[in-house]
Amino acid sequence: MRITNQINTSIFLTCFVFGLAFSNICDAQTKPTTITVTTEYLYPLNITDKDGAVITGQSADKVHELFKRSQIPYQITMMSWNRAFELARNSSDTCVFSTVRIKERESTFQWIGPIATGNWAVFGSPDKFGKVTRLEDIKQASIGTEVGNVSVAYLSGKGYRMVTSIETDTTFKNVARGRIDYATAGDIHGKKVIMENHLEDKVVWLFNYQTSDYYLACNLKMNAEIISLLNSKLREMKLDGTYKSIDSKY
Repeated sequence: MRITNQINTSIFLTCFVFGLAFSNICDAQTKPTTITVTTEYLYPLNITDKDGAVITGQSADKVHELFKRSQIPYQITMMSWNRAFELARNSSDTCVFSTVRIKERESTFQWIGPIATGNWAVFGSPDKFGKVTRLEDIKQASIGTEVGNVSVAYLSGKGYRMVTSIETDTTFKNVARGRIDYATAGDIHGKKVIMENHLEDKVVWLFNYQTSDYYLACNLKMNAEIISLLNSKLREMKLDGTYKSIDSKY
């Protein structure tokens, strides 16, 4: 079945490149698989309307444009980060964003990007503001984040004590209730979570500790020609100003 998918995808890309998409041969043989794209709520990179029907954002808008330009059918679904990540890791023809590219993940996916850049931050109680300004200051503390977040591998590898939950909201509420000492999240996303949950008097931004690029990460079994095409369209978006224009909206 996989060989058939690869052959069909190759025919599709060949027809696309040579402008034969409307010929009888191409019409009969090119029905490319719809790519499943997973993501989480991560402001301002991946966001959604109140009904959850429309997924937009600094990363999401670029992903939409990538698939549109590549003429590859796709469907984006928002879910918890751990589920989104594991689906892309284990399911063919599946991608996940916005994914930090670190050495522990390098051989797990095929990569398109970068599609965005962001900062990792630490959040805690207001009485810590100005006193806690670096990771070394919280070496013995409990630090919360969601399951599968890149900070789990990064910080636990450095000896920090990590506590995970399914959602960022839960982590920040646990800091507010004194159940854990600190939370780590994207700096802009974390500030948004604080505001949305009305935690301003209990949880604040303390400091940033890392900057990372974000990618669209695709399953290893995905046809390499699709990966190449998507990366090519991303370079095209940067050259024609579309990439920068999307960034300016957020």
